[in-house]
Amino acid sequence: MVGTRKALAVQGGGLDPAQPAQTQPPTGLTTDVKANRQDAVFRYVQNGVTVTKTVTLHPRNFKVDVRTEVTGGPQRVNLLFPGLGKADNPRVQALARGGAQPAAVQGSGQLKVDNIQYAALQENPSQVAHALIIRPQGESASATPASGDTPTDAVNVTMTGGAQGLITASVPASSNLEVYGGRNELIHLYQSGYSDLPGLFKPNFFGQISLYIVKFMEWLYGLIGNWGLVLVVLTIVLRAAMWPLMQAQGRSTARMQAMQPRMRELQAKYKDRKDVDSQRAMQAEMAQLYRDYNFNPAGCFSSFVPFPILIALWSTIRNFEFDSGFLWLPDLAIPDPFYLLALVYLIVNIGQLYVMTRKSPEMFRQQAFIYIIFLYFALTFPAGVTIYIILSTLIGIVQQVIINKQVEKETANLGVQKVVPAAPTSSKATKPQKAVIADKGNKTTKVIDAPRKD
Repeated sequence: MVGTRKALAVQGGGLDPAQPAQTQPPTGLTTDVKANRQDAVFRYVQNGVTVTKTVTLHPRNFKVDVRTEVTGGPQRVNLLFPGLGKADNPRVQALARGGAQPAAVQGSGQLKVDNIQYAALQENPSQVAHALIIRPQGESASATPASGDTPTDAVNVTMTGGAQGLITASVPASSNLEVYGGRNELIHLYQSGYSDLPGLFKPNFFGQISLYIVKFMEWLYGLIGNWGLVLVVLTIVLRAAMWPLMQAQGRSTARMQAMQPRMRELQAKYKDRKDVDSQRAMQAEMAQLYRDYNFNPAGCFSSFVPFPILIALWSTIRNFEFDSGFLWLPDLAIPDPFYLLALVYLIVNIGQLYVMTRKSPEMFRQQAFIYIIFLYFALTFPAGVTIYIILSTLIGIVQQVIINKQVEKETANLGVQKVVPAAPTSSKATKPQKAVIADKGNKTTKVIDAPRKD
């Protein structure tokens, strides 16, 4: 909330948040971590009017249930919800009950909407954006007018836009509101039950994929009952689904590795020959080399095909509130406090780099230090994200090892045959001379008789 402005302040009928009041110590203070709730009751008296606020926090869902009772005062009061702290001009909108689209404030103007389904202050969607959403509960949530009049127990709002964004909610003396104060991000809104509200959040292409992934995760959890195992199964399922695409990319990488020695020979051969004919000859030999090794440069682009799924998966796991631990991890939504996952992350990524560059030690040395930098990020990643990366990388290593063996077997037959003359004998007899043909690919030799010199 902004500066000195107070959230959930009650205004009207002798109640003024800027004036002193007779307060009482909070009561009913309880915490239930498993149930994801904290409760407290706040009570004060101002100008003979008693205000009682029963507040229930749901930290994992960034939600607050606020039940307000005003006695000895007016039949309706205002609850004030100031703007977002870092937003100079947040989006301010509200959807009337039965409406198709929300009404939004333009610029620094004001707009009143009666009998709301929800009202919201939102920054532009991002990983660091925030939102404040108000939704009536109880009788106010189902208030429908019998005629064209607004029900007496409806929640009405006056929205103020601009830098001093504000939602003033007019509520009955006895009211119940649900307030969301968290990220303006799809997965958080989905888990908190807001993603289906009309006009509140429109997922992009990656967001649509994320919704499918998170729903699949929830389905798996219904079967397995453990979020850590859900991540294991999810990683295996997605890697299996993407196996053919990763196979194509892995084969291209393996063939490129097998071609490296001959490519270096070609580059050295034409290093100092820059004329057009020489360059054409080099291109022709390079093309023939590609044909010999059945290498298609376009195969490398197959690795980009799964990118939308991988990006959506990354975003889903990073933003998902698991609300549980796994093995030694107290919570999959926070980094590993013992740093063991970061160490494993470093080891498996170095292993993957070795498998990918095993025939280019210089390339391995050049790229290995990058993972030291990545280690910093592994220390800050949520444990669930790190588990996914580790498992996915391990599966990728196994896949690449299998592909390397297949490609080495296929390219072994590309060895060049050589005719090696047999060692001369001291005998002058007209014995048949022999020749040895060595096949480097099959690692076999064959001895044949040479023609007589009669």
